[in-house]
Amino acid sequence: MASKVLVVGSGAIGLRTALEILRKNVPVILRSSHHPLDPRTCSMGAGGLWMPYKCQDKRVDKWSRETLDELLHLSSLEKEESDLTRPLVEIVPTLYLTNSHRGPTVEDFKYFEAKDYCAEVGNKKSLFPEWTKDPRLAFQHLTIEMLEWQNHVLKLKLPSIDVLKDAGYSNGWLFRPPIVDSPNMLMSMLKEIQEHPLTIDVDVGMEGYESMAEMVDDATEKGCDALVNCTGLGSSKLCNDDTLIGGRGILLHYERNCARNIDDDSMEHDAAILTEDGPWGSSTNPVYIIPRGDVNVVGGTYYEGGTETTLTDDERKRLVQNASILGIDTTAASPVGEWAGFRPVRKTAKMEIDEELSVKSGVKVLHSYGYGGSGWTVYTGVAKDSVKMLGLNKDAN
Repeated sequence: MASKVLVVGSGAIGLRTALEILRKNVPVILRSSHHPLDPRTCSMGAGGLWMPYKCQDKRVDKWSRETLDELLHLSSLEKEESDLTRPLVEIVPTLYLTNSHRGPTVEDFKYFEAKDYCAEVGNKKSLFPEWTKDPRLAFQHLTIEMLEWQNHVLKLKLPSIDVLKDAGYSNGWLFRPPIVDSPNMLMSMLKEIQEHPLTIDVDVGMEGYESMAEMVDDATEKGCDALVNCTGLGSSKLCNDDTLIGGRGILLHYERNCARNIDDDSMEHDAAILTEDGPWGSSTNPVYIIPRGDVNVVGGTYYEGGTETTLTDDERKRLVQNASILGIDTTAASPVGEWAGFRPVRKTAKMEIDEELSVKSGVKVLHSYGYGGSGWTVYTGVAKDSVKMLGLNKDAN
């Protein structure tokens, strides 16, 4: 069992992993070349919506469920007095639009057996992702007509049904996920780490490591017998991992209470809206609005291998158009911020002990990176698995 751990990385994965280790009564040293609020930190720019995205690892179901447990608990806590105008976690109705049915029909159910609904054998025949079965999300598969009927009660800020129909959207998934106020959650976790009595040192603006060998040497010099590499896309260079690439994303920020172009003033409740279907969206140009903290986040892109670190003029114009489509009055409201960054994309996440390096160095080395666009969806589950892999299973008293 490790007696002191060096954690490298200050995104959602790194900070939550450091916290989980501290909660097991094990001292931690935290290092990162970027502050959590540095624009290069993918977790800072992320929309914060809980929903598995662009991470195909079979462990995602478990990680996302454990993260959902924690986020729902946090959302239920009474908001503490602070300078935040909104809680760190909100439950926000979310609509994922599709231009075709994409769900089971009566005909499908003729061939289903009881075992197809058994957790032990998995969700083999469902046309919906595994996460949609969690009753706490209140997942529904609706036609646009059913959505219109429900919204007479829900009063969500959605495009009109006529607009959706004219665009060709016939169906949607309606569910109630948590949304994390990403920047403020990062700062909350960093503060907890800094103030924890077992934290030895925190440096989140250091000169970055050039190699895993240098990182291990630093761990050895500081008396650490375990090391967790949570450097995200930085691991491409550190680990010579050419299977890890950047999935470029772009965002505009509008004030949360900005002017809206929704005709019915009674539609007063915020909603997240997403689609990857045409004509508005595509797999590389998803269209979405996510209410997060004090802003509405409007996106986006998903370009694997993209390298531009800022928005182009054409991209900025397209995001303004997305904002207008999704209900922001862009003649009266202007963006208050923007972001471009890179999701750490890998076919499967790298979440494993580096046996060769561990044996060679005498420091137990755990890699934890490559979670695609699902960082805020899996971060708690990943942290819990990390401490298990390090042999730190005993809770703090």
